[in-house]
Amino acid sequence: MENKENFILSNTVAFIGLMGAGKTTLGRHFAKTIHVDFVDSDEEIVQRAGISIPEIFELSGEEKFRNIENRVIADILKRAPVILSTGGGAFISNKIREMLNDTSVTIWLRTKPETLLARMENLNNRPLLANGDPLLTLTNLYKEREPFYKKAHIVIDTDNLSTTQSLNIIIKELKDRKVLRLKSSRFEDIK
Repeated sequence: MENKENFILSNTVAFIGLMGAGKTTLGRHFAKTIHVDFVDSDEEIVQRAGISIPEIFELSGEEKFRNIENRVIADILKRAPVILSTGGGAFISNKIREMLNDTSVTIWLRTKPETLLARMENLNNRPLLANGDPLLTLTNLYKEREPFYKKAHIVIDTDNLSTTQSLNIIIKELKDRKVLRLKSSRFEDIK
């Protein structure tokens, strides 16, 4: 039998940040590394609504979308601890930000707009960037959202980091905060 490290996650870890920051990519790798579930709140919204997020915006408006997003994130936070990737605008909502900060550990994957743009392969999948100057749009979003993102528990600058380097920093931060710990030996588990 292979001897793998088993981790215990005491709280949900929620990744926040702009599109392209690596919330989903890093979240999936992290969840796989520590053997817990990964949840993307945008994917859950689409699954529940049965239509895409741009369609929700078009048919019902942003307020309706934010109400759905709030309910979906609240439901996710009621589950056993998971790794959660949130939509780029979720943390702007006072209600969602307070809920996430009260019940999970929030990590802002801070990334410069130039780096974000360089990481994105297909801008057609990013409705906010499809028209106009994508770098200007990202720069404006960064400036607009930065005051909210700064309220995350942990801030990690990911500009010059690989996925592995980012994961190592996240694991260290969460271990230091006693949110992530190695499971005790198998003999201590039997009580």
